[in-house]
Amino acid sequence: MKIIVILFISLLNGQNLLDYLSGPITMKIGLINGYDDNVLHFSDIEKSQASTNKYIMGGANTFDSHFTRYFVTADKRIYLADRSKYIHFYTRTNISNYSHNDNRHHWSGNLKTTYRWGPYRKIAYSLRHLNSYYTRHYIDRDISNYILQPCNFTDREQYMEFSYPIKRDQWMSILLSYNQRYYDIPFIEFDLDILSSSLKINRRLRNVGSIAIVLNLGTANNLTFGKTAKAGLLDRSYKNFEWYVPFTYSKGIGVLDKVGFSMRQDFRYYKAEEEGDQLHSGRNHIDNKMNIWAEKKINAKLLVKTSLRYRFRLTESQFDWVSKLRTFHQWQAWISIEWKMVYDRY
Repeated sequence: MKIIVILFISLLNGQNLLDYLSGPITMKIGLINGYDDNVLHFSDIEKSQASTNKYIMGGANTFDSHFTRYFVTADKRIYLADRSKYIHFYTRTNISNYSHNDNRHHWSGNLKTTYRWGPYRKIAYSLRHLNSYYTRHYIDRDISNYILQPCNFTDREQYMEFSYPIKRDQWMSILLSYNQRYYDIPFIEFDLDILSSSLKINRRLRNVGSIAIVLNLGTANNLTFGKTAKAGLLDRSYKNFEWYVPFTYSKGIGVLDKVGFSMRQDFRYYKAEEEGDQLHSGRNHIDNKMNIWAEKKINAKLLVKTSLRYRFRLTESQFDWVSKLRTFHQWQAWISIEWKMVYDRY
């Protein structure tokens, strides 16, 4: 609405609408090639069980997989009467394929609109969609204690972000998010509405790079609790606290233009408490992720990035067998190539 008002006032002042809409549209086409050594997030116990029960693999023959991801992005800036202020539109679409696990094929995308009115000053609204993402095969306990079915969920997330400078080379960002994580039939008893808020403190390190710290609080409400059959009797709501620290060194190392490192830790506390259910009651997770990455700009249009990530999720339970069953580790590595194009026919 604000954009419409600004453009209307400008027209009354004799400005041409095309003066605002003219300018380039930047597009990028990219390919990511990667490897995941534990696609289904199996613990060591589950890997040993798979040798005698092939159905828990969901038709896959290996725990690991090569994957490819194709993506297309487009962004457009509309400058206002004051050229220091502009509206930024951004969109991205991804298509992911896993060579050794057909269940994991999926697509995702997002739309983002940002209004900037100065250095480190912005407000943004984003829509993100993750379509029918496969986790693994689980037992459909509404009908059986042993029949396995594929478990997929879809994310529909909206968030608002506000950024403002604190002092020179330092700014803060506040983010509010609402995510609807709904599962495909027959696992609708897992449906969640997730509300979260984040505070990010950013610091630009002159002639070095940047560093930030992010604190996140979230609450997931199991909206189908008690509304389905047998499996719906367990409350899958949870609360979580997460911290995240990314660091970027922009002076480059050797042939690399930028390198980076990040650490992330997520504490998740489940609400589920049911007498006699040792597997779910009193269970919590500590999810650790470490990531290193590097990028090289080949020329004005071609950019190459590579990344290595290690994930370790520790499950805490009063029962040792539950902790061992739900604890897993995972390595991922990938390289991406993106090609930039500029459309500027006005």
